[in-house]
Amino acid sequence: MNCTLLKTKFFSLLLLTVSMLLNSCSKTVTLNRMVPAEISVPTYVQRLLLVDRTAPQREGIAILEGILSGEAPFEVKNAAEATLTTVQQELNTSPRYEVIRARERLRGGLFAQTFPAPLMWEQIDGLCSEYGVDAVLVLEKFSSDFVITDKKKMIKKTVGTGKDAKEIEVQGIYLEGLAAVSAGFRLYDPQTRNIFDQANYDKTNLWSAEAETRTQAVALLIDKVRATQYVGRMAGASYAHRIAPMHVTINRTMYDKPKSNPALAKGSRLAQVGQWEEALDSWHQGLNQINDRKTGGRLCHNIALAYEVLNDLEDARIWAGRAFTDYGFKKGRSYAQEISVIMRQEEIVREQLARDTN
Repeated sequence: MNCTLLKTKFFSLLLLTVSMLLNSCSKTVTLNRMVPAEISVPTYVQRLLLVDRTAPQREGIAILEGILSGEAPFEVKNAAEATLTTVQQELNTSPRYEVIRARERLRGGLFAQTFPAPLMWEQIDGLCSEYGVDAVLVLEKFSSDFVITDKKKMIKKTVGTGKDAKEIEVQGIYLEGLAAVSAGFRLYDPQTRNIFDQANYDKTNLWSAEAETRTQAVALLIDKVRATQYVGRMAGASYAHRIAPMHVTINRTMYDKPKSNPALAKGSRLAQVGQWEEALDSWHQGLNQINDRKTGGRLCHNIALAYEVLNDLEDARIWAGRAFTDYGFKKGRSYAQEISVIMRQEEIVREQLARDTN
């Protein structure tokens, strides 16, 4: 992939919105950029197969384990399904892979706390041949739990209606529901006959509800099926970010005051309607009209922001640095450092998105 195409691709991934803040002298610019995956999967892996290996080894034992844990096998299956579906959905938001979902569900690690023995390479080869893929990502093990605790608590209650309505405190019940999921993934690379990655994600989330009686509170609390699916999706999203570059949101500050420098405010108005090059010209002109260091720092900061939006990160870094070095604008130093990090990240993303030519 040539540099021009990459640059165009990255620029197309940069989404921009502008929203007003309560702060009277600034506004927020929200940028959407791509950050690297936690690990760099070999570039020859372009087509990726997702496999669910959480079918129980023995149905009877799975039912017994479910009774002991309070989780029915179908509930855990649904949570595992939500986990793998989220992996697929998240990976589909990245240009890194073409993702295929296997039709079969293999026997493996339902309710398991440790990874099962790896799949045989003959089996991996068979899957790669059947689906025409370069590597296989397997949800190898999955367990979930949902625990409810309760305690008595004074709660507020509205009595009466209309003008006679008032709020009183009564004895009630406060519930907390804690959902936990443990999901283990393996990424099989048949070309090197190597398990390229093995990672486990333990995720939890807490919900609460309160009412006069426990029955009422339970009715208000999330049910365990939805709770474990929710936490399973958290695990799935985390793993997807591990192996593929993903979009993140960055918030930037844009200054439009003081009024003593009209070019500062004019540039801000131009930026709000997407005319960033015109805004850049206005802020450059404003530097010839400054009468204090604070305004100079803000103008340099805005110029850096415009260059970042226009995807000229080198000039963005330079002007953010000038806000600090020329005008003592402290935020300019941290902004320049952030731009340097983004520049390094984009290099890694380019490498991770490169296509293998062999």
